[in-house]
Amino acid sequence: MQSKFSASVRLAEYLSPKKESSNPTNISSFSDDAYSFGKLIEFVLDSCDSEGESIRSLREIAVQLTNEDPAQRTQLSSLLGHPALSNSLIQIIEFCNTIHLKTDDEKDEFFGAIVPRLRSIPADVVARRLCRLLLSRYVLLEARSQAKLYPALLVPAEDGDGILPRSHFQHRMVPEILRLFKVRESAVRTVLLSHFHLYARYIAHERLVGFVTDEVFHGCHDSDNHLVAASLRALAILVEIAGADAVCPWPISKIFANGSPLHEHRISNIVRDDNIKTWSDEEIADWNNDPSWSADWKADDKPSYELESEAATQSCEPESEAVTQSPSPVKFPTSTLNTSSTLVSKKSIGSEFEISVSTQRSLEDDLLADLTPNITTTSLIEQLSSLQNTVNAISAAKKVPLKFAMVETAEEAEGWEENVDENLTSIEDVGMKEVK
Repeated sequence: MQSKFSASVRLAEYLSPKKESSNPTNISSFSDDAYSFGKLIEFVLDSCDSEGESIRSLREIAVQLTNEDPAQRTQLSSLLGHPALSNSLIQIIEFCNTIHLKTDDEKDEFFGAIVPRLRSIPADVVARRLCRLLLSRYVLLEARSQAKLYPALLVPAEDGDGILPRSHFQHRMVPEILRLFKVRESAVRTVLLSHFHLYARYIAHERLVGFVTDEVFHGCHDSDNHLVAASLRALAILVEIAGADAVCPWPISKIFANGSPLHEHRISNIVRDDNIKTWSDEEIADWNNDPSWSADWKADDKPSYELESEAATQSCEPESEAVTQSPSPVKFPTSTLNTSSTLVSKKSIGSEFEISVSTQRSLEDDLLADLTPNITTTSLIEQLSSLQNTVNAISAAKKVPLKFAMVETAEEAEGWEENVDENLTSIEDVGMKEVK
């Protein structure tokens, strides 16, 4: 009996020799495959320079597999547990292919240690050999894989406890995920959507807002409540990633107003100054007991209008009557507040917008004070009265009789009136003419 593997071998040295066996009943149907596998091990070991324990054990296996007697050749199934031919990659592949035949205890043991075993395998090997196998139907529908395997497999290593780097994840894992979105089975779609938040942001934008969004909307129209709920949660994740305008098929507009209070902005660039001097109670008491200092403070604490009234009163009194007052202690908070309130009550409307500029007079200002022009301004009523008087005077001049009116001379009238009588040269002539 010849297997497919033996039939595919074309090299003569890898083919089993045709010899009669001493015990034909013990010949396995895969004896020719065992012989070819032994020759393959010998070919690989010829390129190895080191001679370790694993190399020596492999040479012993190759000798047993290439025995000329087919009945004396080692069974291939017995080599699966050999340390030199057993590794995590082979064990994971073998278990995933036969997972439907495993017991619950074997599944618990396998999925409990699968993540560390996958990390021990090179990332490119996992991406090429295990991505599709770990997302196969029987593995995908296993509850243990959903809880222990996929939280680490469906996310890149840079953004969590992932197994694959981002480059391998986008190159190998994302195409497998998109392939599974084409499967119209509720159990498979529910598993994909339950882990949608892990891998959605690593799908290309044009595929995310196109193919994936359409498939999620198809799930929203299904009669399965669990699938609809998972589809709506995935739709919310799509809105966060791509925006409502790109995801929602209905028009988007501003409906709700934002009435939340503004957050306080803390000032972080305040530099603490430890050199600020604070006055003790003893020093303040010394100032209060200083007559000259408290008297000056009290004088400055009075409003301006009180100071003016006191100055006017003192100017009216005789100089001989000098009043001496004993200094009183300073009142810090209360007197200041009372004085400020009094000043505010005496201010006129609009005085808070006035700009007061305090200037100091120099000697030149005093000398030139007499030369400053004194411009007086009259009120509008006085100006109107003066204008009325001027108009009245002009009107009165127009009402003067003709005989009292002044007549222009010939020199003055020349060029203005063409019919001027040149004989009339004086007021007397005018009067005589009127009499005539």
